[in-house]
Amino acid sequence: MEIHITQQAAALALAFVMGLGIGLLYDLLRPLRRLGGKPLAAATDAVFALASAFGLFLFAMKADNGRIGTWELASALLGFLLYMHALSPGVLPVLEKIFQIIGNCLESARKYLKKIQNHLKRLFPKIGECFKIKK
Repeated sequence: MEIHITQQAAALALAFVMGLGIGLLYDLLRPLRRLGGKPLAAATDAVFALASAFGLFLFAMKADNGRIGTWELASALLGFLLYMHALSPGVLPVLEKIFQIIGNCLESARKYLKKIQNHLKRLFPKIGECFKIKK
């Protein structure tokens, strides 16, 4: 079965874009990996490995009729390396800032919910005293 040169070029371009996407996924997981300690680092590494393998599997099934060649793997690796060396230094600080903002918002929400919890703890015993049945 022959594959036309345009199909091969499209497969290589798609593999390259997939490599860029894998690099972006790595940067998305990197702040979580740094903040969470060893268990979260292991979990994010597993998520990255599984997502990358699943992406390559889907690529092989869709783009190249169930097979993946050396050139496609090399193109995906080239896309990943290009992202890590050219784009990641600009994207990672932005992602870290976004995660920091989300973390601050979650911390504020946690403090607010803690205040509500303390108010409710003080309120419910008083309500219980009003409805106690006297013998």
